[in-house]
Amino acid sequence: MVLRPDQFTEQAQEVLHNSQDLVRKYNHSQWDVEHILLALLQLENGTPTEILGEIGIQAEIINAKLDQVLSSAPKVADNATQIYATPRATRLLEDAKTEADRLKDDFIGAEHLFIAAAMESQGDASRILKDHGIDQEKIYQALVEIRGNHRVDDPRAESHYRSL
Repeated sequence: MVLRPDQFTEQAQEVLHNSQDLVRKYNHSQWDVEHILLALLQLENGTPTEILGEIGIQAEIINAKLDQVLSSAPKVADNATQIYATPRATRLLEDAKTEADRLKDDFIGAEHLFIAAAMESQGDASRILKDHGIDQEKIYQALVEIRGNHRVDDPRAESHYRSL
């Protein structure tokens, strides 16, 4: 499945761009779920941070653990000019698209990426989320509170949540 940038909301596009910047920041050559999750939670006024707040968890706690994991991961000697997506990162994007379809949304938003990250069953991102009791069901419940009955039907959809 090939996903195009125009299938993502502006917030989700920003997350994907920022996550690739994190790959370079940590001197990695592989783009993985942990980079995407950290970018999701570093997003200013982002839906995933709102979701965590609704659940009662501070994003900074998860951010610190992800930073620790990424800092200790193997590094490349030079800043990688070519970044490779891991199979886990590719699967996360596909799962996010599936979630958007399931929720009858027209675009893939940051919340779909966050749900897909919570669906992961392996890797450090999965362990960190599970250690803090974050799972799909809790994300769905928080999302209902944040989104209400809004659908992701335009690229700026996240800016409309809780605005009415």
